[in-house]
Amino acid sequence: ALETTIVVTFSLNEAGTAYCRATRSDSGETAAQMPINRILTASWSAAYSGTGNQTISFSKLENVDPSLTIRDDEDTPIVPGEQYDIYCLAKDDAVTTGGFARENYMIVDYVRGAVGNPSLPLGGTTSKVWVVDSTPPQLYIVMAEAVKDQSTLQLTLQLSEPGTIWCQAVNLDGGSPVTCTESQVQQSSL
Repeated sequence: ALETTIVVTFSLNEAGTAYCRATRSDSGETAAQMPINRILTASWSAAYSGTGNQTISFSKLENVDPSLTIRDDEDTPIVPGEQYDIYCLAKDDAVTTGGFARENYMIVDYVRGAVGNPSLPLGGTTSKVWVVDSTPPQLYIVMAEAVKDQSTLQLTLQLSEPGTIWCQAVNLDGGSPVTCTESQVQQSSL
């Protein structure tokens, strides 16, 4: 997964189409609650011609324009630093002897099973895919003031996302920096 995109690479054992849906791992949804129609309504798919690999790249939970539908769409973007469960299924491009479509979808029990080995998948579910968060957080100085006397400075800092701030005091006159060990850091909550 990239910072705002999940990419599924797949191949099928015959020509067909694969469909996928992502849900946040902390959403409470489970594979047992993932019927085939729920995967199809996400509208993320790619056709497979029968050779090589194909990819499906999605940047939000559903590939829909909410202004064009009359249902509760999940027009939620993929969020960096979150985990997602991916559910995929496929149908083949079979036709009858009369030339009519005779689509065969994967059975729901297969879709709900874990992929396991990507070279020999045992199902269509991949759980807990981390989306990369490669953007560093922004650091904001909320307040800086002398405390007790002029030899102590108290800084109140804030990050634009969850994280840890480490600070080091430095002498501006070119002397060596003053450092402290992790055990000397005072824990406080705002």
